[in-house]
Amino acid sequence: MELLLIRHAEPVEEHTPDGSPADPALTERGRAQSEALARWLAREGLDVLVSSPARRAQETAAAVALLLGKDVEIENRVRDANADADSYVPLEADRKGDRAGYQARLASYRKSPRLTSIAERVNEALDDWTTRLRGGRLAVFCHGSVINVFAARVLGLGNAAFLEADYASAHRFLISRKGIRSVKSLNETAYLLSD
Repeated sequence: MELLLIRHAEPVEEHTPDGSPADPALTERGRAQSEALARWLAREGLDVLVSSPARRAQETAAAVALLLGKDVEIENRVRDANADADSYVPLEADRKGDRAGYQARLASYRKSPRLTSIAERVNEALDDWTTRLRGGRLAVFCHGSVINVFAARVLGLGNAAFLEADYASAHRFLISRKGIRSVKSLNETAYLLSD
C-alpha cells in the first residue's frame, strides 16, 4: 500500500490571549497551495483521506476532498507535537526574518522531548490505518512533527527532526503486506512551482 503524509499548507501566525490552544487558519497563499495540491492529488486515485484535527490540516484536506468527492476522517493521534501551545509561529517566519532566531528555535525543537513523546501515538495511528487499508492508497494531512517521527522510524534514524517539511509537501511511503516500510519520496512540492 502507499501512504502519503502531507504537511498542511501555510497558516497564519496566531497568538491566543486567553492561553487556549492556537488553531490557525490558512493564509491566502496556503489556500492556493491547497488547491494546487488538490489538482495534483486528483490524479492519484486515493482511497481514504485522513486529517489531524488542527484547522490548518483540515482546511488543506478540504480542498482535496472537494475535488475528489471524498469525506475526510479526523484522526486525533496525528495532531502536532505543539497542539496545546497558545501560539503558532511558523518556523518559516523566523527563517525569512530573524536567521539567528530561526537557528536557535530549530536547535531547541530538535532537542525537545516533544517529538519523542508523540512517536508512539503517531506510529500507532499510521500502523492502524495502513493495516486497515492494505493494498490501498491513503493520504494523511498532518504536521512536520508527524512526518519527521514516521520518516525517522522508517529510515531507522535516531534524530526525529531531520527534515524541514515544506508547506503542502507530500512524503510517500510504501508498506508491504508483510509490514515492511520504505521511503518512496520526501518533500515533494513540484506541483507548487507556480506558487
